[in-house]
Amino acid sequence: MTKLDPTPTRGFGEPVRLPPRKSRPLLDLALPATAVGSGVMLGMAVPAMLDASSFWDYAKALALAFSATAVSYGVNKLAIERGAELGTTGYRGATIVSIGSILAVGSGLFAATYAGLTLKDTGELQLQQHGQALSLYVGARSGAASAAAKVIPAIRATEADLSAKAACELATSCISGHRNGGNGTVARVVQMQAVRASSISQQITVGETAREQIIRRLNDDIAAYQTILNNGDLAFRERRAKLQAVDARIRQAIGDLDAVVPLSLVAAYAGELQAGVSVVGRPEVEARLGALLSQQGKSLATVIEGIEEVRTVPPVFPPRPGVSDTFGYIPHLLPIAAIAAVVELIFPLVLWAYTFWSLAWSKHKEDPPDAAEQVLQLPKPPGPPVPHAPAQDDTVRRLPGRPRRPNGSNIADPEAYFRGPAAWRAPDDDRFGNTDPTLRAGSRP
Repeated sequence: MTKLDPTPTRGFGEPVRLPPRKSRPLLDLALPATAVGSGVMLGMAVPAMLDASSFWDYAKALALAFSATAVSYGVNKLAIERGAELGTTGYRGATIVSIGSILAVGSGLFAATYAGLTLKDTGELQLQQHGQALSLYVGARSGAASAAAKVIPAIRATEADLSAKAACELATSCISGHRNGGNGTVARVVQMQAVRASSISQQITVGETAREQIIRRLNDDIAAYQTILNNGDLAFRERRAKLQAVDARIRQAIGDLDAVVPLSLVAAYAGELQAGVSVVGRPEVEARLGALLSQQGKSLATVIEGIEEVRTVPPVFPPRPGVSDTFGYIPHLLPIAAIAAVVELIFPLVLWAYTFWSLAWSKHKEDPPDAAEQVLQLPKPPGPPVPHAPAQDDTVRRLPGRPRRPNGSNIADPEAYFRGPAAWRAPDDDRFGNTDPTLRAGSRP
């Protein structure tokens, strides 16, 4: 059996393991990934905005998505890699242009992406809101029509009272005051008003039956609207067409409902009763007859005033939603709007900001702004040593200010430097012990 030799056989300088793999910079991965994600979302959004249904529609959508992706990648790359670097060197124009270009391109892509991805949902939300408004409108009109039925007992009471007064006038002349009765002017007027009330009452009775049928039909149409709206098996375009047909039926039924309850006819009849009639040559009879008819007219007017007549316009069926309509429903579609904004706007701006700050910090470390001041404040390094002059004998050295004056140790003049070079002293001046015989008396050095 062969045994492995545990002694390492690695030669000098050979690596122990593989060198660590170098990771690519974040920008080399983040920018292409962002552009691809933006292009994919835009590719799904453009066909919805174009309502694509043919090969050329999808070809146009693909071309738009590819072009926008290329522009987005190019602008973001230049803004982050070039604009941020130039901005750190003091080019404010580069900073403004880079940020502005990111905002312009990102805003356009966000608008197109969000609108295309939510166009169908916006249309469904509009149809839902229209269905709710239509239900409220039908309920209000049905309630008003039901309240109009309150006039039926009032008109019937008026008919019965006038018929009774006409019969009394025919029998005993209870209104005109004649004792023999008969079919006179007063009796004919009262009978005519009673017949008019009977005719209106019959119309209202027939209309009440039709009203119940119309209200039942309206309720069925509202239920059909909601059923079609919630039918997920149908395409949106097909559902929209069917809902529009239901909306048209509801509008027609509302118009029929206004016609079956003739409140305007009853109001006109009440006004006619309140106006009274004229009996020529018999003012007392005219007053009695006018009081009777006016009382009936006031009773009908009071009932009609208590009925609230609804004459509002029905809600309009929503048109096909556009790009601008989708922004009104951002609260309903907030997650989609947030994701689109992050991919198209926020992430490129964040990359630019961190790149700008990183470059600014690197340049600050390489060349801080106070480096020159720090250099001036540093102590100067000591220079090379200055060689000393060779030692000389004191007899050869001369005093400062006393040129060519030998300086012996015993003739030093401590005040010669302060008197200057003009301070000449005679050679035979022995005040400082000068007795040099080589210098002649009276001669300048």
